[in-house]
Formats: sequence, structure tokens, C-alpha cells
Amino acid sequence: MICGNFKATDRGFHGEIRFFGLSEKVEILRIGDKASDKSPDYRIVAADDERVEFGVGWLKATKDQKPYASLKLNPVLAPDVHLRLVSTETTGKFELKVD
Repeated sequence: MICGNFKATDRGFHGEIRFFGLSEKVEILRIGDKASDKSPDYRIVAADDERVEFGVGWLKATKDQKPYASLKLNPVLAPDVHLRLVSTETTGKFELKVD
């Protein structure tokens, strides 16, 4: 199930999450200085206010070494939601899918 579309930016990704009838424009921002190898690679924040965080993400690869971002939304209304941000056939375009 696709729940969002994103474009690559110089800081990460910009797009919209559409889930359970709600819609929110967000940025998925790369984290520059990670505390450890297990720390997240990305922060998911509101597009209009980076202080509002929705979750985190880790850069991973499929068995055939295709990169993707594994995202985890903060549990606000429900248990943790796990998503995958994957590239499409169009350069610079990505889809957000329920994991």
C-alpha cells in the first residue's frame, strides 16, 4: 500500500504522508553526525517546522543491494508504524509504502 510520494532534495526527501484519512507534508532529513552505527540515519519532521518530529529512519539495502530507507513513525494514535521509502522508475522520485 502506497501512503506517500516524495522527491529527493539536497537534505533528504520532501513529500506527503497520507495515512488513515490524514495528510501531512514532511521532510525526511539526513542526520549528519550519528552517535553510533545503530543510530538513525534520518529524522522525519514537519515540512513547516523541523522542531515537530514524526519519527526516524535507517538506510538499508535489499538482498540484491538496492538501497531504501526503513522508517518508523512515532506512536501517537496507534502502535509504531513501519514504512519503506523506495525509489521509483523516475529518477529522484520515491514512494512511501507500508512495511
